[in-house]
Amino acid sequence: MKKRKILWSTLITGLVVLVISSCSDKLYVNRAMTWAENGERLDTALKSVEHATELEETKNWPKTYYAKGYVYQKIYESEKNEFKDLTDKPLFEAFENYQKAYDMDEEDKYKGSIDAAMFKLHTYFIKEGVNSFQNSNYEDAFKNFKYSLQVSEMPIFENRVDTAIMFNAGIAAQNMKNWEDAAKYYKQAAEYGYGEARTYILLKNAYFQAGDTTKAVEALKEGFNKYPGNENMIASLINHYLLNTDHPEKALDFIQEAKNQHPENAQYYSAEAQIYDKLDQNEKAKESYKAAIERDPDLFMALYNLGVLYFNEGVDIVSKANQTKDDAEYKKLRDQANEKFKQAIPYMERALEVKPDETNVLNTLKTLYYRLRTEDPKYLEKYKEVNAKLKQLNEGSGQESENK
Repeated sequence: MKKRKILWSTLITGLVVLVISSCSDKLYVNRAMTWAENGERLDTALKSVEHATELEETKNWPKTYYAKGYVYQKIYESEKNEFKDLTDKPLFEAFENYQKAYDMDEEDKYKGSIDAAMFKLHTYFIKEGVNSFQNSNYEDAFKNFKYSLQVSEMPIFENRVDTAIMFNAGIAAQNMKNWEDAAKYYKQAAEYGYGEARTYILLKNAYFQAGDTTKAVEALKEGFNKYPGNENMIASLINHYLLNTDHPEKALDFIQEAKNQHPENAQYYSAEAQIYDKLDQNEKAKESYKAAIERDPDLFMALYNLGVLYFNEGVDIVSKANQTKDDAEYKKLRDQANEKFKQAIPYMERALEVKPDETNVLNTLKTLYYRLRTEDPKYLEKYKEVNAKLKQLNEGSGQESENK
């Protein structure tokens, strides 16, 4: 009997030892929480909770990582200089540990506390992102916006979508020339309608910069379908087919839709004319340029291009004239060419009124006036005036170069 009592006593002693050992491990976590709550000894608190992540009894305990996230949060919030250099990015560390604790917490003991912390972190990430962006630190801005979006994916936010942050994450990524992430976040923002047509244009640009032309065109078409009346959207789509493809005629349908939406917008008629010009459909190009000028008499591009169209037709006829050996045919072709040159002049002169120092216009007029100088004395006088203006501009340009 005596022997049994000794054995029972030994077992109880062993049990007590085990309980004490377990409490000792968790003490690292509990002390870290206490120090963090008081905003004191945060350096020691961090070491304590980091040690707890290595101990057998606490390395898989949800509270360990909740406490670790809390310590990092308090380091961020602390105004004491002694704790400022404990870690570079305490907010990111706080979120990672909170999330780990959340995923481990099957009994929901700490999720309420973590949810409350997540609300604060969401605000902090946005604040840091905005500050970094304003200071042109786009890398930090992007990372903070990205973490803000990750926080908002937590269940407590109930699928709340922060479209403004999505968009700003795209802007930050764009400034970093991180085109893939820029496209990713612009696409998300566009799906929720944030920024409307502007976001689709930025999405298109990001895809182009990333080298994905197919997705860029898809973004343009999707944006056009959603916002057919948006002038910037239409212009972006037209410019793509006009400047970046070998099939400018594909833009004609979009231009027609644009004209239906905005019948008095001269730019659409001018763009239509440029496409017809590229397709060598001169008469249609002239009609569209004239329609543009009717709506906007000061539209330089339409004035200049229409003048060039007549000028080039005249040059082509002169080339034919120079190839004939028949004097009558030559005279006939020469007169036809001069008629084209005369038709070009009013548009070029009007273009010069809109942009008085545009050298391309001045040089074209100089050629036209010289060509017609024998037909009417006024052309010789105009030739002299334009020639003097060009010399004056060239001298001024040379003087500027010397001053520099």
